[in-house]
Order: sequence, then C-alpha cells, then structure tokens
Amino acid sequence: MGRPRAVVASANLAEHRMTPSFSSFGLRGLPGFSLDPFLNLDDFRMSEPTFPPHPHAGFSAVTYMFEDAPGAFVNRDSLGDRSRIGPGALHWTQAGRGMLHEEIPEVRGVVSHGMQMFVKLRAAHEGHEPRAFHVDAADVPEVCFDGLRARVLAGALAGVTSPLTELLTPVLLLDVHLAPGARAALPVAEPTCFGLVIAGSGTVGLGTEARAHEALGFDRAGDELVLAAGPSGLHLLVAGGAPIGEPVVFGGPFAMTTRADVDAAAARYRRGEMGRLEPSDGWR
Repeated sequence: MGRPRAVVASANLAEHRMTPSFSSFGLRGLPGFSLDPFLNLDDFRMSEPTFPPHPHAGFSAVTYMFEDAPGAFVNRDSLGDRSRIGPGALHWTQAGRGMLHEEIPEVRGVVSHGMQMFVKLRAAHEGHEPRAFHVDAADVPEVCFDGLRARVLAGALAGVTSPLTELLTPVLLLDVHLAPGARAALPVAEPTCFGLVIAGSGTVGLGTEARAHEALGFDRAGDELVLAAGPSGLHLLVAGGAPIGEPVVFGGPFAMTTRADVDAAAARYRRGEMGRLEPSDGWR
C-alpha cells in the first residue's frame, strides 16, 4: 500500500484573454507552495499568430498539444528546427544560453488547445548550448490501469519512461485521464508535485474536491496521488520534480540565477548570438 499525498495548496485560475484569438488559464504559483523547478503553466487556446519570433534563455519552454485539440502548431527556431506539434505531440525547447523560436497555429482560425510550461535550468546549465526535442503523439508512451490512462510526457511512471531522456532538468509530466466514476492511485514520489485540472471533476488527495481550471499542490509526505472521477470523468496534468533551490531572476524572456546573468543574456541577444529568425508567412 502506498501513502496518499494530501492537497496542501489550491487556487482557482481565472481566464486571461490577451487577444480575441488567444486565451489562457495561467498558473504562476500557489499560496505557500513552491513550484520549483517549474516556473509557470498555461492551459491555452490560440487560433491566430500571437507571439512573433522571440528569445529565451535560462529555462526550457515546453509545449504540449492536447489530444482533442482541433488544430496544431508549427514550431520554428533559430537552430533550424521546424516541427509540427499536432494533437498529442510535445515539443521541448531547452533554451540554455539562448535561442529564438516561434509557435503559431498551423491553420489560421482553427483553435490549438494546449499547455505551455517553463522549466528552470540550474545555474550550472544556463550556459549550455540550446537544444530542441520533439515527441510525436504516436511516440508518447501510456500507462493504463483501474480506469486511468496516463500519457508519460516526461519522466517515468510504473516502469514506463518518456523518450525525453536527455533533459538537463529531469521532471515528471503526465497527461492523466480518469473514466467517469473511476478511482485510481497514481504513484508519484517527486518532492514537488502539483496538478492542474483541465476538464471534468472529482476528488484528489485525501478527498479534496477538484474542478476544471483548478490548480492543486500536494504535500511531500506520501508517494501516490489518489484520484476519483465524477460523472463526466477527470482530466488533469500532473507535474513533479526535485526543487533546484536557486534564485530565479526574470528579465523579459529570460530567467536566470542573477541579474548579471539576465543582463549577459540580453547582451548576447542584442549581438545576434542567439541566432536570427524572421516571422513566418503566417503573420502576413
């Protein structure tokens, strides 16, 4: 028998609409609960190009398209990568010392529903060369039991490991679906652990009610998440990892350990050392 983890922090996320064609339910933190090594998470919907080519440094920008998304993204970056992030696919931009990327809907006017998450790099890894990892939907492994289906996007679950084995910040990332009325215990022992309910309702932890667009932080005492779905099922993202425990200093699209590191990243960008990336035809 495992030790169930209790919910120790929660928040209902409000919808933020940046433009008529872009909205998100964004998580930047939970009261009294650290997301470390994660910086944020956004459950977004985008139907038109919204963010032109832009730089990142000091962290990884992760984009996952939900399986039921009507549309897909096209990702381009200054390393020369061009990838289609279709429904169920995952793209991991490990920015390191800096790179540029652009992600826009494959077809204008068709909604792309996905998740974007920023994952911090340790100070020792901030200077690493940038890399891009891509996993197509068919290559995402799954674990199924007791009415639960978990897609293992990063990390490992019940002996099943994600193809992303070279990440500088190893984390657990699961897309979890629980059938209506099902109950299951998900083995998750990572010290930092939180979830975001995407759809449906039910209970999590030691009976805490959970509804769509609610974020939940779990304690460190146990090693499993007890989930029970309501009549419409329960769909949530689960994230876990080991805290880095280092300062985080933001500077626009950069997140480094010190202000000097942020300034150095900005200088590299101005000098063109993060590469070049012109806007795609989708902006015309």
